[in-house]
Amino acid sequence: MRARLQMLVLLAILLAAIDLVVALATVHVHPEFGHHRSHTWIALSALDCVVMAILARLPSRAVAVGCGLLVGGQLGNLIWAVGHNGVVSNPLVIRAGEGGVAFTFADVCELIGVWVLMVGLIEVTFRHRHLLPQESVAVRLARRISVALRD
Repeated sequence: MRARLQMLVLLAILLAAIDLVVALATVHVHPEFGHHRSHTWIALSALDCVVMAILARLPSRAVAVGCGLLVGGQLGNLIWAVGHNGVVSNPLVIRAGEGGVAFTFADVCELIGVWVLMVGLIEVTFRHRHLLPQESVAVRLARRISVALRD
């Protein structure tokens, strides 16, 4: 468990640092694509980092890596937003016609982190499926749906 938490912390610090370096190097490239963040967003992002630290205790390296990617991305955005009056600049822009998509390195880390976390949670669920309840409303509903789909 301790190794997974260390993995999360090291990965998060590394990715947040990379995000901050990229953001600092490109701070004025696309100022029109900055996103304003509220105090609520800041509080919920901090809470999400705590939840990821709790999830990383599950017996899976994939879950720990996914949590580390998510926390790294959130820390990068959090630190930048707190230091820049609640504005997260988006240096990576893909233009399309009049608009485009703007994002940060941290956003990419978070998207990949969600995918890795889901894969890890599915793996943990399969590995420990013998601990899941055999009878519950959800289990009965899933059985009925699977029978109906077979017919």
